[in-house]
Amino acid sequence: MTLSLYLQCVAMLLLGQALQLFLIKIPAIKERCRVANKPFSMSEWWGSDWNLVIGTAVIGAMAIIGLDQLVHWKPEILNYVKWFFGGIGAFGSNLLLSKWSSFEKALNSIVDKKTNIADGVVPIDQK
Repeated sequence: MTLSLYLQCVAMLLLGQALQLFLIKIPAIKERCRVANKPFSMSEWWGSDWNLVIGTAVIGAMAIIGLDQLVHWKPEILNYVKWFFGGIGAFGSNLLLSKWSSFEKALNSIVDKKTNIADGVVPIDQK
């Protein structure tokens, strides 16, 4: 393993994550905000979910640190290792954000309330 290959793996991880965030996730959130009549704010989204974005990078860093053991075990994976890190960036970010995004939970709550109002469902007033 060379320093150049490690840096390429880091770059692929970050590019995979950026690709997923900027081409898939953020446009989807913007569309859901538009449907919910809630203005989208990148700073509000980042303030809610920064830990998940950084968490994906930490998982990738852990994989890069342990990469030498994996390569010693299966040397043939060296030919594909950069794409593996691109996948970790893209799919790891997608998985973490789809399961634990606090911004999306708040957005779903708004959509649920508006849907209940539109459907005529009156919430039970508990006193």
